[in-house]
Amino acid sequence: MRHRLILAGLAALGLTSTALAAEGRFIHPADTNKDDRISKTEWVAYKLPPEAFAKADRNGDGLVDGPEFVDWRTAQKTAK
Repeated sequence: MRHRLILAGLAALGLTSTALAAEGRFIHPADTNKDDRISKTEWVAYKLPPEAFAKADRNGDGLVDGPEFVDWRTAQKTAK
């Protein structure tokens, strides 16, 4: 159920081309090691704003997972 909600949220945000949640997986081009999370190194290499990583990493584990990314992206769109 949660995975469907994530996918629906991504679709609603128009993120299906850059971030997908499918079969319980978070897929984003920045996740180069395909562990379903984005590390700070991957974040910076993908040219996402370095200062935004800490904001996106809500639980402070040093990785951004699917729900954290969606929440960060939603906040970015809302702030504009």
